[in-house]
Amino acid sequence: MMIDMDSPDIPDEVINYVEEQRVRQREFVNEKELLKERIKKAQDMLKLLEGRPNALPCTIACGNIYQQSTVQQMREALAANLSTSMEQFIEAHRNILAIQRVLSQDYETISENANRSNYPNLI
Repeated sequence: MMIDMDSPDIPDEVINYVEEQRVRQREFVNEKELLKERIKKAQDMLKLLEGRPNALPCTIACGNIYQQSTVQQMREALAANLSTSMEQFIEAHRNILAIQRVLSQDYETISENANRSNYPNLI
């Protein structure tokens, strides 16, 4: 629901609050997108390790840093990373839903108050 936030009847504090909530929502949406990419990358890496023996050595590279590991250690590290990323993803999603719920209620209240001020004799 869109509310005309330029209405002179709406206090600046209310407008500022709604704008702050929108900013918070955008931040959580951006965080959620980054986490989605991280989850996809971990899943892709786990697929690469499918069917390989656990004791098989492998080299991990990040930038100019190389490290020797085993397939089993990589699976465990990726699974832990995936689990943590999914928890953070769920938390970000819950925060988005909470903000959307509050904003919806706030918009409804703002709309009701705006209608009351436009038609004071009807109440």
